[in-house]
Amino acid sequence: MKCHYHSTEEANAICVKCKNPICPECTLKVDDTIVCRNCVRENLFQEPAPPAKQEPVPRAEEAFWEKLAFFCFSLIPGAAHMNLGLFRRGLQLMLIVLGTIFLAGMFNLTALIPVVIIPAWFFSFFESHHLRRQLEQGKILEDRGFYASQAFDYSFLLKKNRLLGGILLVLGFLGFMQVLESNLIYRLSGEVQRYYFLLRDSIIPLGLILVGIYLIRKGKRPAPAKPPVEEEAPGSGTSLEAH
Repeated sequence: MKCHYHSTEEANAICVKCKNPICPECTLKVDDTIVCRNCVRENLFQEPAPPAKQEPVPRAEEAFWEKLAFFCFSLIPGAAHMNLGLFRRGLQLMLIVLGTIFLAGMFNLTALIPVVIIPAWFFSFFESHHLRRQLEQGKILEDRGFYASQAFDYSFLLKKNRLLGGILLVLGFLGFMQVLESNLIYRLSGEVQRYYFLLRDSIIPLGLILVGIYLIRKGKRPAPAKPPVEEEAPGSGTSLEAH
């Protein structure tokens, strides 16, 4: 969305008075209210903005096509965020969706695709429309990525190498079993196939049981007691020096 007064600049807010999209250069904040310099100039000094920098007010037909284009962008995870100027957030959403499809295909874990893609699609769709409403209400949007938010903090995975290694090991093992299943298992006897499918279907439940046991045992551990801090009475130091 371009600025109403600067056609080459991206808009990051909407003036609450004239309802025009404005860029950071045209934005003024008065008591948590976003207004443009043109409205302030007209109300304080009764001087209209220079006509050379103004653009014609969009007609109803143009507004309809703009909303339709935004709706089409919102169907693609991350595209509507880029249309609003949130390029970092939109790029991360696209990488999450496309990266999941690529990794699932590489490891033969196609069952994981709907687990990630469906929630990511709904999140991207509804958040983009929510952000557009905030922009129309005159609020300034910050282009913050998911890794800068507390709701999506994955830094603990990098600090705990064992946990990250275990996740990669499980994903690699499941991908290896998919390769065996598609190339080798169906050529073996029925008894071997039965034990194989029993093992394959038991991996995730057993993993959940082990994780649950670990969390329960970790929660029962008492916190280490802190040694009591001795507080000296006021004036005790002076009395010792006197003796």
